Amino acid sequence: MPNPLSTWPAALAALAMTATTPLLAGDPAGNGPGTPAHPAEASTSAATPRFEAITPCPFEAAAGVDPERLHCGHLVAPMDRSQPALGEVRVPVAIIRTASETPKPDPVVFIAGGPGAAPVTSARTFTLFSAHRFGQDRDVILYTQRGGMGAVPELRCDTLRDLRRRTYLADQSLAERDQAITETAVACLNDLQARGLPPGPWSTVENALDLRDLRRALGIDEWNLAAVSYGTLIALETARVDPEGVRAMVLDSLVSPESDLFIGEAARNFADGIERVFAACEADPACAKRFPDLRGSLARVVERFREAPVTLVIDGPPAAGNEAPAGTNGATDGPAPAGTLDMVVNWHDFLGLLHWMTYNVTTVSWMPLLVDETDQGRYAFLQRLLSQVFPAPALAEDDAAGAFFAVVCRDQYHPAGLPGPQDDRYDGYAMSGFMASVCSDPDLGYGGFPRLDAVSLETPTLLLAGRFDLITPERYANQVLHGLSNGALGRVATFGHSTLSGYTACQTDIAGAFFDAPESETDLGCLAELRPPVFLNSADALLEHWR
Repeated sequence: MPNPLSTWPAALAALAMTATTPLLAGDPAGNGPGTPAHPAEASTSAATPRFEAITPCPFEAAAGVDPERLHCGHLVAPMDRSQPALGEVRVPVAIIRTASETPKPDPVVFIAGGPGAAPVTSARTFTLFSAHRFGQDRDVILYTQRGGMGAVPELRCDTLRDLRRRTYLADQSLAERDQAITETAVACLNDLQARGLPPGPWSTVENALDLRDLRRALGIDEWNLAAVSYGTLIALETARVDPEGVRAMVLDSLVSPESDLFIGEAARNFADGIERVFAACEADPACAKRFPDLRGSLARVVERFREAPVTLVIDGPPAAGNEAPAGTNGATDGPAPAGTLDMVVNWHDFLGLLHWMTYNVTTVSWMPLLVDETDQGRYAFLQRLLSQVFPAPALAEDDAAGAFFAVVCRDQYHPAGLPGPQDDRYDGYAMSGFMASVCSDPDLGYGGFPRLDAVSLETPTLLLAGRFDLITPERYANQVLHGLSNGALGRVATFGHSTLSGYTACQTDIAGAFFDAPESETDLGCLAELRPPVFLNSADALLEHWR
């Protein structure tokens, strides 16, 4: 069985794996709090954006695509459209030409999440979109958000990458972990500031203006936007600043301008998402009989790991000198071979694993069994899932974490709204529980930037919401839908976050048909036929497969 992590958008995996990084404080150009919400509308003096083509395609990730189908290069745009003296950014762009002999003139732009996603660095993304339903008779355009990997500049910090493994492997309280992440992030942001990178340009608005300028530079009259997670916020803003250029949008797992999903609402979203999984089990007679007390089981697991964390040996990159502890709470005894890691599993690590399991319909169906097995003191299933699903210790890929934190702190951190009502279910656990402390650091200067505009659009739009999504719940989609005069919402009962990661699923066919006729009534019929997950009641077969 493939690693379930491989079915997730790369930027989403990077979010929980990375520690953090908002962007900086004092802006040497004076572009701090009070900057106009839409700087391109405040000044027209910035250099004219342009597309610089490069042949052959320079992106290593595109190696699996026929070179004749590729048109690659960089969008060169002002770093800050209200402060042209700050220089330019270079955004990687790759166009996958359709193989159709009768191509349609309106391509599909894929806007990944993050913030700071870099699809142009993902070989899997190129492979998928080279044969995707969206590209049957349209070109598909991939691009990296400003500040992401491969862009110039990259907002990266290698100390965050190194911290990620140490802190998730270690025996730390959640407060200790969040403090370590916060301190490392703030130090990284200070370094970015010393490099002359102000906080203003790393925003949803500037990302949207990059897309507007890319469309114009490529000479495209209009195109379609297919966006997931944070990318939906970019898409909504793009339709606002460039309404004549956006023909239609498919928005999956929405982030609404009203939300602050990474800060004030994260704990509520997590707890609500876990509750939806448990409710689905209760509605399934077989699951309800097999796991009659899931909430009690989870409470016992959390309390046990709080009092006495367990040490397990999990898969990881080769690490010289790493040894497994002997006879520790179900861990493998003896020397650990290359490619394994020792992980101290605390209560918040267990909740983090549940968080990641909701991203994939297959792993959602394993959640009740995991809770029960762990409650019974049997850790073999937990051990394998920490290797197969939980990304932080096992992966050490490069990423530009600074782009994520720069955008979140600029666009979502608003001190007047904090502290809001706190959700104390699961002790207020949230994967991004450190974000408020990072963004509020007094040396970084966040909190004074304007909020994004509320949605008010006529663009034909299909919205998709996954039932088990605990990052961007359906209420965000409903907030956006309220401001769309030509929108439709499809509820996907078998998915969590990122429903379009089911590349051959019903919702992908619906989205493709929507792009073909966005002004027609959208047929959502196949969504009603989706069946709830079939919950796993024994781990034996999976454990045997993984041996």
